[in-house]
Amino acid sequence: MKLISKILIIAILTIVVGCSEKESKGRFNFPMIKSKIALTKEQTTKFDKIATAYTAQAKQAWIDAKGDRDAALAAQKIIFAEQDAKIKEILDEKQYVTYFKEVNIERFGREKHNMALIKNELDLDSLQSVKYDLANETFFTVLRENHDNYHGKLDVYVQYHKEIDVSRRAAFKKMMTEEQFDTYLKLIDKYKVGKIEE
Repeated sequence: MKLISKILIIAILTIVVGCSEKESKGRFNFPMIKSKIALTKEQTTKFDKIATAYTAQAKQAWIDAKGDRDAALAAQKIIFAEQDAKIKEILDEKQYVTYFKEVNIERFGREKHNMALIKNELDLDSLQSVKYDLANETFFTVLRENHDNYHGKLDVYVQYHKEIDVSRRAAFKKMMTEEQFDTYLKLIDKYKVGKIEE
């Protein structure tokens, strides 16, 4: 009897904790995208159903590709186009424009997108620009190659990002003027580089 009571208490606690957690973002930050397009309750239900179904298909395409990145990306491109068509059916034109812009930033990589915005604000010369791109390319390659170590573990991702960002920052500090680097530090805070956006 005590065992049944303990199991029941654990089950209730699991349900309560599960219900109180924020909506999971997964690979794409759909909660943030939805907040930017002001969905109705009915649209939210339909949006979630579509996003869940096509996210599962995209994951399966990656598994089926068995490490062939090009094949996975080609399959996912078709899946994403189908998802976008379904989403378009439930949104008005203005909502869809915002959705399409934001979801493509997510697909490209929000941090890569933000680092491009930062680059534009730094007023780099041509040589600095090349070095900036190379440092970023190296950073994102290392991050991607170690994906298995932090996948699904946001706290591990944040810590790992912080550790490998040391080299990127050092490269930037070396190739930028003091003023540019100070601006860079302010911009990475503004664009939440290395943080999980809510």
